[in-house]
Amino acid sequence: MISLKKSLELIASILACSFIGNVATSAHAQNYPAKPVRIISPFAPGGPTDLLSRPVGAKLHEALGQPFILDYKAGAAGVIGAEYVAKSPPDGYTILVITGSFGVAPATSGSLPYDSQRDFTGISPLARGHSVLVVHPRLPVKGLKDLVALARTQPGKLNYASSGAGSIIHLGMERLKLAARIDMLHVPYKGVAPAMQDLMGGYVDLMFVGASPSIGHIKAGKLRVIAVASPQRSNAFPDIPTVVEMGFPGFEITSSYGFIAPAATPRAIVTRLNEAVSKALVHADVKKTYTSFGVDVWIDTAERYTAWLAEDIVRWNTVAKAINFQPGL
Repeated sequence: MISLKKSLELIASILACSFIGNVATSAHAQNYPAKPVRIISPFAPGGPTDLLSRPVGAKLHEALGQPFILDYKAGAAGVIGAEYVAKSPPDGYTILVITGSFGVAPATSGSLPYDSQRDFTGISPLARGHSVLVVHPRLPVKGLKDLVALARTQPGKLNYASSGAGSIIHLGMERLKLAARIDMLHVPYKGVAPAMQDLMGGYVDLMFVGASPSIGHIKAGKLRVIAVASPQRSNAFPDIPTVVEMGFPGFEITSSYGFIAPAATPRAIVTRLNEAVSKALVHADVKKTYTSFGVDVWIDTAERYTAWLAEDIVRWNTVAKAINFQPGL
């Protein structure tokens, strides 16, 4: 048996090692970053991940003294870039900028070469925008209640467009169908632009779409907005009720953007980055850039952002299972 003296010596040794480790981690974080940081964009240059992370990266350079360089690793709907970061050293020098597709991918991509929850930790959100439900003007509905009533009298007759099978727009409408107990036909397109073109042409009846790409067409009378898929009413459409107001609690379709890192990244480094990003997001020029893209600045702690990402994955996985979604079909 170990004597009391030996036990106390062992405990003291463990505490000393822990203290030294914490001091070392804290010192490492204080010196971070000591070299350039790469922001991996899993999509091609010129897209939202590029345009929304670039101004923040410039502010991080100013605040932390090292360049934050965008590095593009596009392909497989963001999976290639995410895999690269998941397998990178967890030292804070390789981070990933993500979109809402990150939360949808586990439910719609079959098998992923990483675990979306276990292999990553949230650093900070950047922005979020919400979708609006738009219909072709010929459709005889003025609001969501009218649409639900019409769909129930004509099951399977109405059709809705999406930017592709398994997209957040597709799953968002399927979620509404489940909640409202209605049946509509899905017409997938290869992107938002061709889907909206056919909607304005009257070839399809309705779709969820981001407020930014649709606002001009709505003002021109080519589309009619009947609901907003956000927790609160949109500043762009203050007179249009939310889906929640129409009797569907918790319903939202979020176009989200944020920074994440490999899961084992030291907490002190994650906190340092989160604080720096949060300060960057309050700059007037950053806010102006985000507003021009139809999204709102989103500031939160790393812990709450990580929890939100986990909830988002569960949310879309639940919908995919409910409709028996099969990747590739």
